[in-house]
Amino acid sequence: MTAKTHPPLEPGHDDPGWPSKRRVTLAGAAVNLVLAAGKILFGWIGNSQALVADGVHSLSDLISDALVLVAARLGSRKADHNHPYGHGRIETAATGAMGILLLAVAGGFIVDASGRLLEPERLPTPGLVALAAAVASVLVKEALFHYTRRVARRVESPLIAANAWHHRSDALSSLVVIGGIVGAMLGAPWLDAVAAILVAGMIGRMGWDFGSDALRELVDTGLETHETQALRRRILAVPGVLGERQLRSRRMGPRVLVDVHILVDGGISLREAHRIAQDVRRRLLNHDDAVSDVVVSVEPADRPGADR
Repeated sequence: MTAKTHPPLEPGHDDPGWPSKRRVTLAGAAVNLVLAAGKILFGWIGNSQALVADGVHSLSDLISDALVLVAARLGSRKADHNHPYGHGRIETAATGAMGILLLAVAGGFIVDASGRLLEPERLPTPGLVALAAAVASVLVKEALFHYTRRVARRVESPLIAANAWHHRSDALSSLVVIGGIVGAMLGAPWLDAVAAILVAGMIGRMGWDFGSDALRELVDTGLETHETQALRRRILAVPGVLGERQLRSRRMGPRVLVDVHILVDGGISLREAHRIAQDVRRRLLNHDDAVSDVVVSVEPADRPGADR
């Protein structure tokens, strides 16, 4: 019978990064509300249909901010009886939804830009008021992007990172508006449509990356080969470990979960086998801050089939 050592059953703790996630998301929502109202107002005053549409795009960001806030809060809840590994996958699912949203935004830009390439007369002739509002929007959203991305890196949240890039998508859409305004003023309205298609490609790539990464985690894709090899080397370096097999890993939000079977001398005591297993667990937990849960199974090296 195989002896197993499990990590202590702990209820978990609230995500220490939650206050930062909430603060940066609420700040983004407030900025998006002001920008949406401002772009719609100045777009109307400055005779820029593109700026009005960009204001509507900013309103869509409010929906994404609400999604991020709810998902980040639910994902930071403590582990419970039904979710012993915590709720980190809620963030993963929301990150995937953000990826789909970015892809949808990219598709909208491409459709609209293509239509304007075929019908350039649809472009209005805006004024300087609209141009100034679009420039201000780019500066504000770019600053919000950098602030949100710094927070995402500090709290290691893919969801907050996705929202940061969504802020940048809004800044890029305002660049498209600027291109359209300047192009209309210079008599080359087609420049706006070409820029829109290029920007849409960038946004679509972001959405694809976030969506595919989230999907990989949701289907329990393991660590990369070089990461697994690093874990294997640390296991085999523990005194008393004669071999290992069935080394498996998966991601749970920013956390990495690992389980492994180690082979030890079948003649040692259960106490000694337990000590070796605990050493393996400590080595893996200390290997990377992302590794937060390790389950070690102990088997005698001379057990039939132990080398398979």
